[in-house]
Amino acid sequence: MTGSAEMAEVLARFAEQFNRMPEMPRMTQGWDRWVVVRARDAGWTHALRVEGGRMTVGPGPVAGADITLDGPADTLASIFRGELSPTEPYLDGSIAVHSTEEDMLKLDVFTLMVWGE
Repeated sequence: MTGSAEMAEVLARFAEQFNRMPEMPRMTQGWDRWVVVRARDAGWTHALRVEGGRMTVGPGPVAGADITLDGPADTLASIFRGELSPTEPYLDGSIAVHSTEEDMLKLDVFTLMVWGE
């Protein structure tokens, strides 16, 4: 099972890739969001902050998060490693996404862009 420290590293690599993409500041203009990533089975929570076209990683939970992803630790890690599209686990109920549909789609697009899928 993916532990909290390992997930923090996975999210840091994801944020690093996100921040290297020159189109992200334009694509995220006006889209400042808190994204909480919570593993039900492992008991950890992390947070991603998208602000001013950059992504940072920190501990969670965050009150008033715009997007919350709930799911098994290994599934969440696979998504943020680029090994698994978020669509399949969302559709089969493995993960739950609490957000507006627009925010959910935008996060999905960013994940696909970061990992080139």
